Amino acid sequence: MIAFAVVGAALVLVVALVAVGGVVGRLRTEPARNIFENDEAVEFVAQALPDELTAELSYDDLQRIMRLHLDYLHAQGVARSGGDLPMAGGPQVVGSDDAVRSILDHAALVDFYPKPDAVARVVDAQLAYFEAIGAISPVTEPELAELREEAQEAQEPGEADAED
Repeated sequence: MIAFAVVGAALVLVVALVAVGGVVGRLRTEPARNIFENDEAVEFVAQALPDELTAELSYDDLQRIMRLHLDYLHAQGVARSGGDLPMAGGPQVVGSDDAVRSILDHAALVDFYPKPDAVARVVDAQLAYFEAIGAISPVTEPELAELREEAQEAQEPGEADAED
């Protein structure tokens, strides 16, 4: 009877070690995560906005705009949550003009109508927060041109195959 208990305990230990080892191996290859703290982000963004805008927007409005921006970034594959794994490697570029349009469209679906200028300023301030925590980095125009060239080169072989 004691032998079964010892063998069972050893088996449980082996399974646990294999499971933990697998997770550690996966996490070793992933970059360190930058954790988004909602309260900290709201405070950062609120402080970054001009006084006349903070007089117009409530904290609830600010949080709604920021949530819609996060939803947009998640839909674009830029933001991840929980155990989401990155879809593709390399840099990902998302423009704030598209984000503002998406936020305004989605806000209207729930009868929320913030001013476009207010949304643009909140998006810029939220992007500044992401930069401050190291989650993103700005892309310069030469880097953007290089990324466009790389994307074109990656698509060209597929286009040539389609013509054959």
